[in-house]
Amino acid sequence: MRVHSIVEDWDDTAARATTRPMVTESRGAHEPPRSKFAQQELPAARPVLTPAFTGKVAIALAVVFLGVGGAVYRDVRDLTVVSKRYDDEPSCVSGFFPTEAEKKMQRSYAGVGTTCAVTLRADKAIKAPVYVYYELGNFFQNHRAYVRDMDYFQLKGEASQGLCTTHTTTASGADIVPCGVRAWSFFNDSFAIEVNGQSVTLDDTGIAWKNDLKYRLGSYAPENMNTDQTTRGGGRITGSTVDDDEHFATWMRTPALSTFRKLVGRLDTDIPEDTDITVTIDNRYNVYPFDGSKTVVIANSGRYGGYNMALPIMYLFCGAFCFVLSVVCLGMSYLTNKREDVRIE
Repeated sequence: MRVHSIVEDWDDTAARATTRPMVTESRGAHEPPRSKFAQQELPAARPVLTPAFTGKVAIALAVVFLGVGGAVYRDVRDLTVVSKRYDDEPSCVSGFFPTEAEKKMQRSYAGVGTTCAVTLRADKAIKAPVYVYYELGNFFQNHRAYVRDMDYFQLKGEASQGLCTTHTTTASGADIVPCGVRAWSFFNDSFAIEVNGQSVTLDDTGIAWKNDLKYRLGSYAPENMNTDQTTRGGGRITGSTVDDDEHFATWMRTPALSTFRKLVGRLDTDIPEDTDITVTIDNRYNVYPFDGSKTVVIANSGRYGGYNMALPIMYLFCGAFCFVLSVVCLGMSYLTNKREDVRIE
């Protein structure tokens, strides 16, 4: 009876299975299609970083880095930079503060400064164009409050939106245009160049970014710009309109570091080797209260920018590292293959 009941149960289960309706598989709305791409079934290859393969890649990179580094080095080594700090020169310091009280407060009420001259020696020839820069040290033009204190709308010649926090009006209540400490602290030293006693024209056209003159600055006359000499440094905009003074446009583009250079102009004549370059300076900009420094820099540039050995050194170092890595990897590959040959024998 027990065997019979088991057989009957099995027959009943089989009959129910044969009479059960077929259920077709349905794909959900968010299920990806049944393709090799969607199901990630495409053939793939995974390169094995064997010592031999790594050595070949490293030697290829070494050739590239060493080649680029050598090309940059050849270009940079022919460049020349001569500089001279002038704010601490006795002839520049003497008379900057007319009275002892002004010297103690580090402020000049007249604000006229001094006129002095410094001499730079060019031991190597400097090919034209020769660029003249001023360099400021310990001047944090990148400070958050300094960078933000300007009105972009007013600079473009539109109605002021009240974005400036300082130097918005004079003591009498007249509007200062453009406002803000960035415009108010505009660098106002000037330079004249003589090469071996001969005066050379300093061309200051084309020193600013064209986009700054076209899109950031507008064509309008400045108003009440640095009329208070007691707050100098800081000079007036020398152009007839704001976008006409390229020195101002250069000043308004703030650098990233506390020591920076800004372009004054260029000389379109070559400077021979062993030449004395005399720079006559109207020293008006007051950097003494915050222990700043002012330097005049004369240099030329090449295909990869100005004189800076950091770029070729980095390329040559990376190339040397890749070369050493390739030697090590290829040596490991050679020793591994030799060991396997000994085992087979």
